[in-house]
This record gives sequence, structure tokens and C-alpha cells, in this order.
Amino acid sequence: MIAPLSLCNLLTVLVAFACYVAASRQAQGGVTRLAQLATPAILAAVVALVLLAGVIAATWQYDLEWLGGLVLGGILGHLRGWRLSLAVDAASDGVLLPAARDVRVAALGLVALAGIDFTSAYLRDAVVEPQHVAALAALFAGYLGCRALAIAARLEQRARKLSRG
Repeated sequence: MIAPLSLCNLLTVLVAFACYVAASRQAQGGVTRLAQLATPAILAAVVALVLLAGVIAATWQYDLEWLGGLVLGGILGHLRGWRLSLAVDAASDGVLLPAARDVRVAALGLVALAGIDFTSAYLRDAVVEPQHVAALAALFAGYLGCRALAIAARLEQRARKLSRG
């Protein structure tokens, strides 16, 4: 069962697009502050939670599928965050990140999923089943979130080393 088209569907697409814009800035590389690093992750979490809430006939299997997507995305994002080469930029209190497409691809995936949700609501017929859309959104949100957390943890670790001497 699909809920009819509403303002929530449109707002989900807009938040996903805002996530893409924020991720695109980050994907270019250069100096990034922690708040800029967290923005795509926070917006992705909002999209993933709204898409989860849109699963009308929810079951515990669908919830497990969503959690599985979140965990898998989190593991992949964590690994990517620890493998990125980065440097602390003391002048701007930020981190110097290399150009990387992964963050843009994950955000584009969220835009596509929000678009699928919007289209399904418009047609009143599932283009892709809502539980699968929500699980894939959780995968991308987990990736973006844990990637940002891993980078932030690395920065904290470096700051501790510098303060010790």
C-alpha cells in the first residue's frame, strides 16, 4: 500500500537534494569544517527516517532490512573515512580532504530514492516497494554518517597527539 502524494514527499526530495548539494561541495576536496562534514550526514539521516516512516504496512522484517542497510552502510562509511588521506588545517580549524566522488554518489542515491518515493506516491503504485527504498536510503545515510564520524574521530585523535607533544 502506498500513501497518496503529499507535501512530505516533496520535502523529502528537497532535503535529499540539499544533501546532494552539501555533499557535492565536500566531494570537490579542500578545507572542510566539521559542521560542513556533518551536514550531508544529518540530511541523509532525515531522508532515511522519513522514508522509513513512509512504510505503511511495516513488519519487523522490514525494520530488520532497514537496520541491515544502516549497519552495512555504516561499516562501509567507517572504512572509507579511515582510509581517506586528510590533513588538519590549523588556520581554518578544519580538515583538508582530497577530492572524492563517494560522498556525491551516496547523496545522489538518496535523491534517486526520494524521487522513486515521490513517483510512487504520485502514481499510487509502488515503482519499488517502500521498504526497499527505505532500506537503501538507510544504507546511504549510514555510509555518509559513519564516514563523517570516522573523519571526525581521526581529527580528534590527531589533536590529542599534538596536545601531548
